[in-house]
Amino acid sequence: MAHLGVPRSGAVDGWGHAAALILVGAPPHAVTAEVTLGAAELLAIEACAVSLAGADLGAERDDGLPLAGGRVHRLPAGARLRFTGAPASAGGVRGARAYLGLAGGIEATLVGGSASTLASAGLGGFGGRGAQPGDRLVPVRRGDLGAIGHAWPDGAAPHPATRAQPVRFVRGPDARHLAGGALGAFIAAAWTVAPDSNRMGLRLVGPPLGPGEEILSHPLVPGAIQVPSGGLPLVLLADGPTLGGYPVIGVVARADLPRLGQMRPGDVIRFEEVAPGDARAAYFAQARALERVAAMLAGDAVWNRLSDDARG
Repeated sequence: MAHLGVPRSGAVDGWGHAAALILVGAPPHAVTAEVTLGAAELLAIEACAVSLAGADLGAERDDGLPLAGGRVHRLPAGARLRFTGAPASAGGVRGARAYLGLAGGIEATLVGGSASTLASAGLGGFGGRGAQPGDRLVPVRRGDLGAIGHAWPDGAAPHPATRAQPVRFVRGPDARHLAGGALGAFIAAAWTVAPDSNRMGLRLVGPPLGPGEEILSHPLVPGAIQVPSGGLPLVLLADGPTLGGYPVIGVVARADLPRLGQMRPGDVIRFEEVAPGDARAAYFAQARALERVAAMLAGDAVWNRLSDDARG
């Protein structure tokens, strides 16, 4: 719906969202819940299978049992799942957003064929807003506990946030509208994520790149790196606008967008320019890796069902 000015919205970390779905055997179009920076608590009304992916936000049961990311856990009826915000393990992904999946996905309202929530317009999800006390997250396959025990294979398709190299981007269309040497200065600098960053985008603090010329508004996509008149870049995320008139110095490679979705205020980012073909290849490689894990876990599920039938 970008032609109507409606951004993609939905998961800021698409990798974490996909992993949470893969773990519970849900289809790619299914729904997860995004938890930002912790401080969330959920009560299991009935026994359910819960997957956790994305950042380690210190998930635990109310009996103190830590719930690791990259796994499917059983929550018995009456148990509480809470996110403390503090990482529960040294090996977890440090970041800002965790993703919670239920069997078959989570039931939600579709707008324009999508359950993605755009709070600024009141669209999608739970009446176009974040979850509030009293809301219920209902599994599409209610009562299905078959995925309990599924775990992300060691070394397979690691989260992009674990990549230590600079964030990759391709050169944007508006370099000629920026001060001379702006692109080189952008690549050479270390940028700090500002506190007023949000789902619309990351505001970066560092050496100003100089004012850009005013240009006609043109289409924008998640990952577009704009340079406003103050010279400090901002990187658009899932809720970012679909049109804008600030010069675009580059566009972050799609494979690295999940890394940006896990950035917290104060985190430091460096960037490196890559060719469009290399950016595409990185994304396709990432997608294939996720597909391999999905096939592996689906095969395990079939084998477990056959074994159960044989024992029965």
